[in-house]
Amino acid sequence: MRKGKKDGLKLPEKTYWHLYSLQNLNPEKFIKVVDKILKRHFLLIK
Repeated sequence: MRKGKKDGLKLPEKTYWHLYSLQNLNPEKFIKVVDKILKRHFLLIK
């Protein structure tokens, strides 16, 4: 087991996104996140 990571521990899905954090995503992840923002599943923080 790796130090600092427990088996079966999963963080909740990130639902609030800041404009600057979107800039660091790879293209595939960016498209998925923007699609969910447009569908109002995620919220964009300005």
